Amino acid sequence: MADRKFRMSSGGNPRGVSAREPDPLQFFRELVEKRKKSSKRTVRLRLLPEKHEEEILFNIGLTAVRLWNELNYEKRKLFFRDDLTPEKRVEINRRYYHMYKKVLGVNAGQIINKNEETWDSFFELLKLKRQGRLPPHIRKISPPGYWKDRLTGKKKIHILIRNDRYYLETVNEGEGRLVLKDFKLSIRYVGRIRWEGKQGRLEIIYEAGRWFAYIPIEVGVDPPKSNLQGYIKPNYKDKKNRIFNPRSIKQRDPVGDKKAFIDIGLNNLFAVVVSDGSALLVKGGVIKSEYYWWKREISTYQAVRDLLRNAGFLTWIKYHEKLLRALYKRSERLRHLYRTAIRFLAETLWSRGVKKIYIGYPIMLSQYNGNEYNTNIWWYRKIVLWMIDVFIEYGIDVEVIPEDYTSMKCSICGEIHRDGRIYRGLYICRKTNKKINADINAALNIARKIGYKIIITRKIESYLITHNGVKPLIPLQRANTRDPEIRNLALKGGEGSCH
Repeated sequence: MADRKFRMSSGGNPRGVSAREPDPLQFFRELVEKRKKSSKRTVRLRLLPEKHEEEILFNIGLTAVRLWNELNYEKRKLFFRDDLTPEKRVEINRRYYHMYKKVLGVNAGQIINKNEETWDSFFELLKLKRQGRLPPHIRKISPPGYWKDRLTGKKKIHILIRNDRYYLETVNEGEGRLVLKDFKLSIRYVGRIRWEGKQGRLEIIYEAGRWFAYIPIEVGVDPPKSNLQGYIKPNYKDKKNRIFNPRSIKQRDPVGDKKAFIDIGLNNLFAVVVSDGSALLVKGGVIKSEYYWWKREISTYQAVRDLLRNAGFLTWIKYHEKLLRALYKRSERLRHLYRTAIRFLAETLWSRGVKKIYIGYPIMLSQYNGNEYNTNIWWYRKIVLWMIDVFIEYGIDVEVIPEDYTSMKCSICGEIHRDGRIYRGLYICRKTNKKINADINAALNIARKIGYKIIITRKIESYLITHNGVKPLIPLQRANTRDPEIRNLALKGGEGSCH
């Protein structure tokens, strides 16, 4: 194979890439710094329209999709003729704006703006490709597509509303009404709003049979005097008192000056070592279980769909819709588990006096050593970005460093043992014959990269992510997995038990 030269280190990095470049994470570091400085947050609200309101939303949405698709068709046609000049783009935009303004009002301009942003991004990628600055795994760049399903042709509903053409009315905690001025609609919504600030462009999407509103907020920014209603306010009281000032992303100051070093994995989602000698594991077994359950559902729907479609039965469309809904549900449930774990980790480390964390980042892992785990289940890039969003609320700084060879290297003797990592996440130092958890070993090596040599002085704490929160895994006293009295409490001695 042509890509064999990019062999992977045990830490998840291609040896031909990470070790030779002066800063292989330069692009991602820039993204991280930009993320830290951003004051924007996006709120997702569930819309609950009445029957007549839903009909109006569908009419608006289909018109918006028609505008996008027709606009995109003209631009794509000119692009493939190598005739899409900036002047022609302006002319096409102007013509379609006046064509759809009667129905969508000034909101037609928002769809056109979004389309222009997409084309600008596409041309920027083409420029990078000509300059040879794209990662080698990106081989094909396609122009913007249409808002429709490729198999059924069914349109994907998107509605874009300008930031001064809507506002929110709070009814009670976690509930209110979304008012669309141009369409004389007042739609009930449910959802928690944690921040307050200037509202941005509203996007309404119809997903898996439900309506969602996505509202960007510039936290702490006052609205213009011409649109005083364009200011989002919190609609609920945080019972855990995590939000003290909704006008600021940063909510707390560190209570100590400790450092934490984190290795992100899958079986152990987070392996954390703190500079005071403590360590904890946040296990991700539930994430794998969730993924494989939905994988079975998705494969079943896909098999039935393809069988019916090849046989010429129109009922295949029903199973295709079930497949799309299963994909959506899997994504949402995995997202919930990841974000639950991140919030727990941020609260735990803040309470223990951590001021800064160092995260090991596997460079180009899915591109050079992609498999089902690190491509479909383990969203490491999203996880890191989500961690930044949450940790800055607690005043904890985040730095990303490459994690090459951290899983292969021994944190005890500092040497690389090719056969050091064995089954069930156990690492054995072949020099001293000492044993250590493999993921904790990787976290200790991340600390070594920064110049910290930490000795674990406390028992490793373990936690399990569930959909109801993160639960500690504390075994019973003298617990033994082979002891039936521990495994089955009904067998324990006492009233009503058998001897």
